Amino acid sequence: MSTQGSSSGAERARESFASILSYYQNHVPSEEAPEFVKRASSGEIPIGVAKGAVPSAEQGEELKKALKLAMETQDALANLSAAEKEIMSQAANASLRKRSGEK
Repeated sequence: MSTQGSSSGAERARESFASILSYYQNHVPSEEAPEFVKRASSGEIPIGVAKGAVPSAEQGEELKKALKLAMETQDALANLSAAEKEIMSQAANASLRKRSGEK
């Protein structure tokens, strides 16, 4: 890793953190601000990972499958003709009308 790259990354991190602090200082009453904002003047930035935030290998695979399916669906919708989109809209509206009539 180059010194310039890590310095640039550190600079971006500082700017991002400063932006977050600025937001809280300008838009949130001090008593409602998170603890890290209140302690920012100490010069220490606590860094941690929330327990359970990292998905298991099985969850990761499920998420990959869901993402792949979502991307395939998005691609399919993007490739529909105007006539196909109109037919789908009409079918969806008919379904909504039918369901609202059943209640």
